[in-house]
Amino acid sequence: MNLSSLSLNPKLISLSVAMALSHTALAQSDETQPENRDVETIEVTATKMKGLPQNTPVALSVIGGDDLMEKGVHSVSDLQNVAPSVSIGRSSFGVNLNIRGVTTTDVTSKGEQGIAFIVDGVPIGRPREQGTAFFDISRVEILRGPQGTLYGKSSTGGVINVVTNRPEFDFGASLNAEFGNYDSQKTTAVVNVPVTEKFALRGAVNVNKRDGYLETADGSPARNDRDDSTYRLSGLYEFDDVTSLFVSSSYGKIGGVGVGFVNIDTVQNESGKAQRQIYGNPIDAGVDEEFSNITVNFQTEFNDIALNYIAGYRDYNADTVSSSTYDYTQAADGTLDWGQYRGTAVTNNHEITLSAADPGDWNWVVGANYFHEDLNESDHYWSAPVDDASLATSFNAVNAVNNTTHESKGLFGQVNYSVTDDLTVTVGARYSSDAVDRVGTFAPGPGPWLNAAGETCSAPDDCIGFPNVASQKDEKITWRLGADYHTDTGMFFASVATGYKAGGFNDFDPFLGAAAGPQSYDPESLTAYEIGYKGKLSENVRLNSSIYYYDYSKTQISYLVSIEGATVLFTRSEPTTIMGWENELKWDISDNDALDFAFTLADSEYKSFQAGSALDNDWSGRALDKVADATAMVQYSHVWELSDGGILRAQLNSRYNSGYVVSYFPAAAQFDQDAFTRTDATLTYEDTDGRFTVSAFVTNLEDEVQIISAPGEHSASNPTNTTVAVSEPRMFGVRVGLTY
Repeated sequence: MNLSSLSLNPKLISLSVAMALSHTALAQSDETQPENRDVETIEVTATKMKGLPQNTPVALSVIGGDDLMEKGVHSVSDLQNVAPSVSIGRSSFGVNLNIRGVTTTDVTSKGEQGIAFIVDGVPIGRPREQGTAFFDISRVEILRGPQGTLYGKSSTGGVINVVTNRPEFDFGASLNAEFGNYDSQKTTAVVNVPVTEKFALRGAVNVNKRDGYLETADGSPARNDRDDSTYRLSGLYEFDDVTSLFVSSSYGKIGGVGVGFVNIDTVQNESGKAQRQIYGNPIDAGVDEEFSNITVNFQTEFNDIALNYIAGYRDYNADTVSSSTYDYTQAADGTLDWGQYRGTAVTNNHEITLSAADPGDWNWVVGANYFHEDLNESDHYWSAPVDDASLATSFNAVNAVNNTTHESKGLFGQVNYSVTDDLTVTVGARYSSDAVDRVGTFAPGPGPWLNAAGETCSAPDDCIGFPNVASQKDEKITWRLGADYHTDTGMFFASVATGYKAGGFNDFDPFLGAAAGPQSYDPESLTAYEIGYKGKLSENVRLNSSIYYYDYSKTQISYLVSIEGATVLFTRSEPTTIMGWENELKWDISDNDALDFAFTLADSEYKSFQAGSALDNDWSGRALDKVADATAMVQYSHVWELSDGGILRAQLNSRYNSGYVVSYFPAAAQFDQDAFTRTDATLTYEDTDGRFTVSAFVTNLEDEVQIISAPGEHSASNPTNTTVAVSEPRMFGVRVGLTY
């Protein structure tokens, strides 16, 4: 798609916005003015300075904790159903975050993420860890566009900022349970205890179980199930009105059979249950992962300066056997692949900021951060004959045994200056220094290889191969310039911002051969231009609208390639552009009726890109993966006031996506995900004092699944014989909530 093909050139877009802002057909009389919905009064920290969403000059969506529960948002994967320009994929390494077409296709231990994922101020870098459950959440902030000035590396495309509920100084307890199809059982229990006038504790437990929805041909356990549990204990001590110490600790386990992948022909040509049929795998699959973390946040004020210090420690351990991404492709050729991942990830993060405690004409923040991540892993894939697949018959396909470290240091600052009562200008900059180092071995193909004891390697041993030693260091200054102008009805804003993601290295380069060893690739570089408006069309209608253009001069693109009989991930940096128009409208029709509407247009293209195993297919002008030409989201809710004092609330959400492509670059093949809709509905009863709720819900009423990942490796004889991850099918059930 080309925006000009829809006659949506910048002049016409600006004219359309101006017409929309002057339009009053939806206005109601002043006699009918329902209160603002909670999300409009939630205080956010998107710019590391507190403010309301409508006064923050950034493209921003905020979803409160109650809305998350009512809309069935149980993890980051569900955000794509409730927020514009967000798409969440899935791989055997975890989730894949995408905002406005900016993403990460290297989700292995050496890859950096394109979207920053932050919980209580602490970044989480590994996709495996990003997919854990949402529970007892205060709000989720989704910042669209590069946020490198304040958030540093891995925020090229935006930030997902998750804020949990802090302890309060009133006793409280709640229990929320959900039961649904696929034997789904989700339970969250919370207890809040004020120990003294200055000290409070809060404990929360979440259990999430569900059978898989990808059914196997051989009757082995269905894939894409859940068997997770997480426990959180947090404490808050308030020394005085401006000084506090918050400490939060969590422990969790992730189990189940694990993820599975569907043949792309099946996704495109079948429907219903048949669309989710996958090949079997006689190797017993299972997920056994656990994590623990601690977060410390100290805040105080002195001499009109606010100090905020955040420290985070996270330890993640995995021992997982999975159906390989490629098993269906390989099975067609007589062999079957299966994966075995054993690894630990230990992360330390520190950030300190100073800011204006009582902003006047000047509002400012300066800070420094340090991030260190140490990963030890054996990422192993085995092959076995299809007709006799077992541990005994398995032979090495590819095995990386590595220690990988990521380190990032940054200094940053941002100043907002009120030139007049209505006009504010923003200037920000950040210096980042990033390094990734790897020491290990790489064993491609059947070998023969030796294990760590010097004996012949056989399943499930680690196979010790060629030395695999590499490092990459980068440094960059990113900056942001902006201005916002306030009127009686809203705020206009404009910005130019740069994004950056550190470079890295490929274990092997298929164009140079294995003997050449690891080869580095360049950092990402993005310059984003954006103009927008946040305000009221009337007392009851609010509109957020923004137009953006990304000059993505270096985009890291990763894909699977074959070398030395093994399949490895390969990354290149290529120029692309992305542009779009986003609109979010909230209409409080009456005291009992509300309508939310979001509409986006987007266009993306490779400026210069050669695909194919011989780099002989010119893809210049083609669209980037998973960037839809158009999307629309509508939510309508109605409240009935009952005679017993309770209420009955109905909510209907529907999302339209015009479709997108996913690519397999070595074969120069792009596959279409056709246009689709996804519709969710909820009916909730809430008693008089709001302490008891019961809901009936259904998600994905259409019961169709969509492609949410790039294809796996192709069969040489059949280019369409490849596999992809898919979204969830129809889910339905009941939710019950008790609050004291």
